Amino acid sequence: MMKRNQILTIIIIVIILIGGGVWYLQSVQQPPHTTLKDITIDPGHNAASTLLMVAKDQGFFAQHGLNVTFVDSPSAAISIQNLVNNKNDFGFFHDYSFSDPTLYNKTVRAIGTLSESDVNYVVGRRDRGINQVKDLETKRIGVTKGSIGEYFLDRFFILNGLSMSNTTIINLSPALLVDAIVKGDIDASFSPEPYVYQMQTQMGENAVVWPINLGQHAHYSLICNEITLKENPEIVEAVLLSVLQSEAYVNSHPEEAKKIARIQTNFDEQYMEQDWQNHRFSVTLSQSLIRAMEDETRWRIRRNLTDAKDIPDFSKSIAADTLYKLKPSAVTIIQ
Repeated sequence: MMKRNQILTIIIIVIILIGGGVWYLQSVQQPPHTTLKDITIDPGHNAASTLLMVAKDQGFFAQHGLNVTFVDSPSAAISIQNLVNNKNDFGFFHDYSFSDPTLYNKTVRAIGTLSESDVNYVVGRRDRGINQVKDLETKRIGVTKGSIGEYFLDRFFILNGLSMSNTTIINLSPALLVDAIVKGDIDASFSPEPYVYQMQTQMGENAVVWPINLGQHAHYSLICNEITLKENPEIVEAVLLSVLQSEAYVNSHPEEAKKIARIQTNFDEQYMEQDWQNHRFSVTLSQSLIRAMEDETRWRIRRNLTDAKDIPDFSKSIAADTLYKLKPSAVTIIQ
């Protein structure tokens, strides 16, 4: 009986020692728990922000110590002001918004372009005699004045050798342009997606559509305040690491990424299939971003949409060091 009790005692001691050893190894091997840093990002509301949506959905932000909240602003102008006023940590908008005169000399910087996109089109009515590009002359054309749509309208006419001398320009908001062309109040419209898709859906075969980007992609870029760059560089690095993971995920799992974007934007499947082809998802900082901003500023000066007489040095609006550190080949800006 004594021998049996001794054996049981030894077994219990061994179990305790083994359990204690396992606990010790686990406590040594596992990194200490760290609190996630809370940040806010205004991602906009289109497929161009897919890398951001994937990073949140797949937990890439959390893997790099970030608790990201998406903030939805009603317009790019409000998103810009929220960024300037430090209400949001990051904004996401294309080069035309980033080159807006309200941002001249402001302390906001682009840390990475996440998509180069071609989402601007001219939609014409066939029953108004619009079958070729030259037929746009002398027509009633709707566009949102002062927007990237008007910039591309002027550029499209110039590149195609068209005259605007007898063309009537109607100023309408993007949503109202849909109703106007469907009803026939205008003959053609220069619009971005998703409004072009809405026009095509309602007009059917009566719609004739041409792309108007013509080699100048919209650079949708992640923007942050200079204060964040200086005081929290680790957050900037964590954000870029997260979207670089997203870039790899989108390349290897395009259908899954497309589904994530569709659910996040609440776009229907047919539209997403069509719009997906308009975007090239890659984390970059290229010279073409600066060239686009310069061209848009020249146009604003000609149109008297700014008091500026000279083009700002937009290279000062780019913070390329962090992305260059993480992925040198992604940075092609001439310094």
